[in-house]
Amino acid sequence: MRCPDCKHNQRYRDGTRCGKCGYQFVLRKRTDTISDYTLRQIIKRLSDQGQYSFTATQLELELCRYWRRKITQALIGGIAFASLVAAVVIFLAHGWGIASVVFILLVLLAVWRTQRKKIVLPLAKARKLLKRYRQTHPIAELADGQAFLQQTPTENPEDARYAPERILVVERDDLVDMLVRNRFHAHHKTAIISRSGYPRHVAEACRNFLRQHPNIPVQLLHDASLTGFNLKAQLESDPQWPLAGQRLVDIGVSPEVVKNGARLPWLPQRGRQSKGSLSARHQQMLNAGYRVPVDFLAPKAFLNLLGAAVIGGLLLLPAPDAVGLEVGVEVDDFG
Repeated sequence: MRCPDCKHNQRYRDGTRCGKCGYQFVLRKRTDTISDYTLRQIIKRLSDQGQYSFTATQLELELCRYWRRKITQALIGGIAFASLVAAVVIFLAHGWGIASVVFILLVLLAVWRTQRKKIVLPLAKARKLLKRYRQTHPIAELADGQAFLQQTPTENPEDARYAPERILVVERDDLVDMLVRNRFHAHHKTAIISRSGYPRHVAEACRNFLRQHPNIPVQLLHDASLTGFNLKAQLESDPQWPLAGQRLVDIGVSPEVVKNGARLPWLPQRGRQSKGSLSARHQQMLNAGYRVPVDFLAPKAFLNLLGAAVIGGLLLLPAPDAVGLEVGVEVDDFG
């Protein structure tokens, strides 16, 4: 085990506390398929060395990318094993024909097993692992949708110094936290609330601000899902919603985006324990209740795209293979 704090290499039999600095190890690579050191490296890369806050969705997908890269390495190992077996057959049987058949069958078996695993996103596994890790080591960069339950953002939309040029409504509370902690609201002069009216103080301030400035655009950001596609109509007709009666500009993931042939990360609806999937069968995944989250990209890329979207009025998401979802990103892993 390699300590994330002091880089000391320690044997499992020497205990779960670092003998040099006292760090408490939580994960065991043999059973968790990831180590404390590797998880710390993933968090550092995702946050760009602590510069960016991120959501649980973004971190869970990063873990899935890491495991997908390990599956690719397993495929390479399987092909090497098939080559070794074929060489043994050639040596013993003195025949290329049998060796070729054995080699092809073993390679096909390795490809079949790894490809099945590569399209699965083990989100429940990632979620349980992170929950256990956070009980011992809180993740400061993680936005959890609770940052402003007791406190409020310093920028008040009713204050002339912070008067927004637009209001952005997002689906989830943790997206509010992530955007505010990354100063998106300040960089783009945007007041941000969730569909539930979180943070309450900001939602109330936005309502009062709209009474004085009714022409301020109110934009809606949502996932690619049946719920997301209907969210605009739902909120506009809901008399209990904090901004009831306000017309919304939809800048969420368009149904057109999921009509292309690229494989996208489809996640189960929140609260469900089923696995996610990389799939190009978009309509089938939609009908089954799955969603493509707007935050499947890393924070920096997501913030740049959203910044262009609030100005241009359309969120343009790149294909997953353009941002590393298909092949993963190299991470040092020393156990």
